[in-house]
Amino acid sequence: MQYDRVIYLTLLLPTLFETVHGHYGFALALCRALGSLQNVELIITLNYDKTELARFNSTENKVVAFTEYAMKWADNFNQKPEWLHKKAEKVIADCKRYGQLYLPLLEKTVKPEVIVRTVRQASGEIPAMLICSAYDFYPKPIKLTWMRDDKEMTAYVTSTEELANGDWYYQIHSHLEYFPKPGEKISCVVQHASSNKPMIYDLGPSLSESDRNKLITGAAGLVLGVIMAVGGLIYCKRKHTAVVISAGCACTEPLRTLNAEE
Repeated sequence: MQYDRVIYLTLLLPTLFETVHGHYGFALALCRALGSLQNVELIITLNYDKTELARFNSTENKVVAFTEYAMKWADNFNQKPEWLHKKAEKVIADCKRYGQLYLPLLEKTVKPEVIVRTVRQASGEIPAMLICSAYDFYPKPIKLTWMRDDKEMTAYVTSTEELANGDWYYQIHSHLEYFPKPGEKISCVVQHASSNKPMIYDLGPSLSESDRNKLITGAAGLVLGVIMAVGGLIYCKRKHTAVVISAGCACTEPLRTLNAEE
């Protein structure tokens, strides 16, 4: 799966103003590089609360206003195209410098850890539910697909969005509801930039309710047998020790010398 490499470098974070009534404004500068750092576009936006007031684009070298309040600003800036170009080139130079430092880190990929398991067995009219979970992957874009005997399943599939872990990595979960059939193969196919081909994870064989009960009964019987065997061994050892001690104490009293009367 191929992705367009669009790198955004934030150079200017919220800086403008805030009032006592909770209103706030901020400026945001973004450097956008498509494919490489040879062609960098600078975009600067001025925002107040949830409204974007104006935007500067270095490709067009002009400011566009989105509100009447910002139209005067845009007119004043656009009357100085050489000044705008000079300022933009300075920021773009910083973009390229930062990009050379951090772009190699951003291009690294981390392969996801994938787990496919059953979360609900089928019972009557209630279908079974499977979950395919991908953890700790980077970058964010990823695609999870369910396959049944090598045919894609699209019905009764629900998936979460990519969820940020808070440590630069992501996770995602996909659920599938279906009625199992004997001998079929269910797989979760993961497509991610960390692999040049789809990664296929098969669902392991699941136990039916009766088989699971037999397994539990057998395990319980095995544990009980081990406990009884250990108990019997301890009992026999103690009994053997008691017999040895009794036999050893039969002649512990000192012998007396017989006198003439005896």
